[in-house]
Amino acid sequence: MRRYRMSFYIKLPGLVLALILLASSLLTGCQQEKVLKIGYLAEQTGVEAYIGQATIPALEDRIAEVNSKGGIGGYQLKLIVYDTRSEVTDAVTVTKRMMEQDKVVAVIGPSWSAAGIPIAEIANTNKIPVVATTASNVNVTVNEAGQLNPYMFRVCFIDPYQGYALADFAYNKLGKRKVAFLTDIASPYTVGVHKFFKDHFVELGGEVVAEEGYQTGDTEFRAQLAKIKDSGADLLVAAAYTYKDAGLIGQQMEALGLKITVMGADGWFVDDLLAMAGPQLEGAYLTTGVSTESPEFADFNAAFEKKHGVKANIYTYYGLDALYAIEYAIDKAIKDTGSPDPTAIKNALENMKDVQLFTSKVTMEPDTHNPHNKPLLIVKITNSKWEIQETFQPQ
Repeated sequence: MRRYRMSFYIKLPGLVLALILLASSLLTGCQQEKVLKIGYLAEQTGVEAYIGQATIPALEDRIAEVNSKGGIGGYQLKLIVYDTRSEVTDAVTVTKRMMEQDKVVAVIGPSWSAAGIPIAEIANTNKIPVVATTASNVNVTVNEAGQLNPYMFRVCFIDPYQGYALADFAYNKLGKRKVAFLTDIASPYTVGVHKFFKDHFVELGGEVVAEEGYQTGDTEFRAQLAKIKDSGADLLVAAAYTYKDAGLIGQQMEALGLKITVMGADGWFVDDLLAMAGPQLEGAYLTTGVSTESPEFADFNAAFEKKHGVKANIYTYYGLDALYAIEYAIDKAIKDTGSPDPTAIKNALENMKDVQLFTSKVTMEPDTHNPHNKPLLIVKITNSKWEIQETFQPQ
């Protein structure tokens, strides 16, 4: 009898442990089945670190809010973030990791076209939708052969009408006739804006008098600016991807005594530029899809800065736009198919119509995966502040 009891007591802990492990395994399995992972390609370090630093907290806040309300269709969301270090090779590597190892159902980003173009092929191969934030080169969603990248989307406008709008404004509103370009030749974004501006400006009757280039990461532009000064240009177009390039160009123009109108694109639109070179770029013009000065964002901006100690910027807004679009698509996929399958999510993104995102309502063009008729603002730097000049609506 005594031996029986001893044997019982010896076996009991093992039995309890087995039951605990079984329960834990079952609970873990249930949790995995009810969690959807969404990737974010973040620039946390490198020359564009300000993008990720102002976007990650906003995405985390939004996902926490969604989860607190029960998630989407009974699924909780989980944000998977990797630092791209502002490098294309890193962006490609972590995209593969997100899709093949982490098993995300969708990816937010990238913010720049040089990464967006190779990532499109990865998305198509893995059949995981990617929603680019500010990657505006045409070939991010449609390849050079004119074929749609089926799993690649974006929530920003594209370079053709960004360049077109700037050229139209320069020629017809500012009366400019001789343009010079200073272009990052390694960036599909800046090369694209250059091309489309040039095509329309010449079509209107303008003249190109200088085309100077530089490489991503360069900090010295005086030699190119000296040639532009001698060219007789009355307008300089420098569609830099990063505001730091624009700031350095403005500072070096001042040092050389080069006083002509400057135009940039939406890569400039970061408040840090005003602190870096607002006086040197006084009177410069640029484009943006949305302004941080718009009254509808005032409460959000104030609360965000108070909570996180960093100012929201347009990359914050576009990151949230992408997340809102993915949320909508997950919900639609579950309602339509009963499953948050990535292909069903892709189909829902492709057929979005008048869906309210963070900044505006969006309809996705199924043949281009671009937001349809997204308006573009032309902004002027006045007294180191942004001043909206006009809204350009693509036709």
